Amino acid sequence: MRKNCILITILFFIISVNTVSAHTGITSTTPADGEVILEEVHEIILDFNTKIEATSTVKVFNEANEEIIVGTINVNNHVMTAGFLSPLDHGTYTVDWKIIGADGHPIQGTYSFVVNQDESEDLIVSEEVQETPDKPIEERVEEHVEQPVEVQSKIASNDVLVIILVILFTIAGGCFGWIIGRRQT
Repeated sequence: MRKNCILITILFFIISVNTVSAHTGITSTTPADGEVILEEVHEIILDFNTKIEATSTVKVFNEANEEIIVGTINVNNHVMTAGFLSPLDHGTYTVDWKIIGADGHPIQGTYSFVVNQDESEDLIVSEEVQETPDKPIEERVEEHVEQPVEVQSKIASNDVLVIILVILFTIAGGCFGWIIGRRQT
């Protein structure tokens, strides 16, 4: 019986480890985190590594922290798409997403991108006007683009780990108590 108790504890531990590693995470976004877009943006696409629930949400904010109205949000298996009523204007945008993954845990994250259509128009104008530069190209082209800082997803894996450890210690304590009780009788 003692061997059965040990085998059950080991089996439960192996199953629990697989459960902990099955958390849903974001694999890619369009536009990508930190990307500078030179064309109109009509939608954003978030791709996750597991299926997500249809109740998942996404909010988009401009650099003044004003929420941009999202026209439609579609969730299809592991991909969430959010379409805008009109293309995004020039500026920096922050995307806040909240999902419920295949493991049933709520997960959220944030990323940013920049829409810079003015730069695209400047490139077209500069191609049309072919001037001989007075200064070397290295001195003329000095442009600083601020890259947003990537924010990590907030995953509740610590809660799951604590629950698993409590269950394992309870089982181990029960087996230990049972063994001591058998030896005393």
